[in-house]
Amino acid sequence: NNTSWRPESCRECTCFSDVAICRPIHCPNPQCDFQRGERLRIPANKCCPECISLSHDSCQYEGVTYGHDSQWSPSPCSVCVCSEGRTTCSALPCPQLTCLGDQTPFVPAGECCPKCGHNGESCPWQGIVYRDGEEWKPSLCSRCVCSNGTAQCSVVECQQVACNPRENLVIQPGQCCPQCVSNPCLFAGKQYQCCEECAPAKGSCLYQDAVHYHGDMWNSTDCEFCTCSLGQVLCRKAECGRVECRQ
Repeated sequence: NNTSWRPESCRECTCFSDVAICRPIHCPNPQCDFQRGERLRIPANKCCPECISLSHDSCQYEGVTYGHDSQWSPSPCSVCVCSEGRTTCSALPCPQLTCLGDQTPFVPAGECCPKCGHNGESCPWQGIVYRDGEEWKPSLCSRCVCSNGTAQCSVVECQQVACNPRENLVIQPGQCCPQCVSNPCLFAGKQYQCCEECAPAKGSCLYQDAVHYHGDMWNSTDCEFCTCSLGQVLCRKAECGRVECRQ
């Protein structure tokens, strides 16, 4: 009870009376000086960005400047690294694959590495043909697998969640299972956060129907952060720190 852990770098979970309540990590604004060339970078295995200064060790790639020791993916199947002014790109490594006698290797649509598929009949599904044994997600909350010409689909099961009295059970955009969130305030069809607070004199920003105040920072996408500055929304992409994996 009251134990906290992070199943992902940007999500923290806490156990309350045998119930796990998970919330996204809120990142503070690192206050980068973009006019002097500072950039946002997310360190390896971290969630929140930090400020880095570009130097002579930075790299230019397709019109974008990356700092030393940064890592990015120009395509889903490749990765590039900037090291002391030099850009090195390589294909993403795939694990060694050994298929059984009744299987053949194939590369699923939208993926880079091959998988083993059975030699049974394939499954046509909404204009796409899936191999026998191949899995796909037709929607956020469903999963299908091709079984010898027959598509077998199931719905994702959500764990039971118990909310505190001051929380509501809602399904966030892009999520399948409900989560506990603080009770919002509704006015004229718009949702506001509870409770009363003083609005800063430097103004606020409205972004996708959400109100942010001067100095606030939030994620617009996984790799883009936005800040509210004197009533204006400024969004910038963050670089990724180089990840060193164990061999």
